[in-house]
Amino acid sequence: MKSRKLWAIALVTVMAVSTIGVFATATLEHSGASAAGTPRAVEKLPQLGRPLMPVSASDASLGSSAQAVNCPLPAAQCTGSYNWGGYAVAPPAGGVTQVRGSWIVPYITGSNPTTCPDIQGTWDDSSVWIGIDGFNTDTVEQTGTASDCFYGETSYYAWYEFYPAATIVLPGTVNPGDQISAVVTYAGVDSSGVPTFYTSITDFTERWSVTSPTTEVPGAELGSAEWIDESAYYNGFLGLTKTVQVPFFNAVATIAGTTAPIWGWGTNVYWIVMVDYNFPNDPVQQYVKGEPGAIYRFDSGFEVTWYTYGP
Repeated sequence: MKSRKLWAIALVTVMAVSTIGVFATATLEHSGASAAGTPRAVEKLPQLGRPLMPVSASDASLGSSAQAVNCPLPAAQCTGSYNWGGYAVAPPAGGVTQVRGSWIVPYITGSNPTTCPDIQGTWDDSSVWIGIDGFNTDTVEQTGTASDCFYGETSYYAWYEFYPAATIVLPGTVNPGDQISAVVTYAGVDSSGVPTFYTSITDFTERWSVTSPTTEVPGAELGSAEWIDESAYYNGFLGLTKTVQVPFFNAVATIAGTTAPIWGWGTNVYWIVMVDYNFPNDPVQQYVKGEPGAIYRFDSGFEVTWYTYGP
C-alpha cells in the first residue's frame, strides 16, 4: 500500500508541475499510422484492442474459477475473459459519454532497455487502456500504452483505436514507469447521425500529449466504460507480457450526465479476470493471466497482477 500511495502522490505532483510547462502537442490523422518510429510489433497488428471475449457462461467451472481468484464483488458482477483484465461500468441504459483514467506504464519483468525474457519464443503483449464500449457491444473507442516483448525485444508505445478500425500508433516516446493520463469522449452524432468520439492521452514523464481527430464509429452504443489490461488477439490470443503490477488511478466515468469515480457506480461495476484460452480445456493448469484487485476509494484505482503468460 505504501508504494501505491507514493505513486499517487507522484502522479498528482507531476500533473501540477506539468500544467506550468509546455507540452509538444500533435493531432494525428489516420495517414500517420505508418510514420517512422512505429514499433515493429504493431506493423503486423491490425488491432491492439477488441471487445471483451468472454469465457462461456455455460461452462460449469466458471463459477468456481471466479471463487478461486477471490473476486471482491458479488458473484453477478464477476466475469472471466480471454483478453481483458480489469474493471468495467455497464449501466443497463448505457449513456456513457466520457471515461478518464491514469496509470503507470508497467516494466517488463526481467528486461533491460532493449531485451526481455523470451520464455515462449513468441510475441507477448500487455496493452493498458481506458475506453468506451466493448464490454457488451461490438465497438471499442480507446487509448492506451503497450508493453510488448516481441521475440526478445522490448517495445513500449502509445496508441488509440476506434475498433473495428485499425490501431493508430503515436510517435511520442514511452518508457516503463512513465505516468500516463487519458480521456475518451463521446462528441455527439455528426450530420449523418453517426456517433463520433475523440481520445486524448498525455505522458507527463516524457512531456507530450496527443488528441485524436474526432472520428465516426458506426454502431457505437455508449454501453460501458472500461479500465483494462489486455493481451491482444492476433492470429490467436497473444501471451500476456510478464510485467510488474499495473496500477490504475483516477478511474472516473460520466454516464447520463453524472460524473462519478468507478467505486460510485454500485451494481453497475464489473470485475473482469483474464484467463488462459486453454481454460477450461485444461483446467488443471494455472489459468489466470491477469487479475484485478479490489478498488481503492482514496484514489479511485486498483492494480492488475500478472500470473501467467497464457495464451
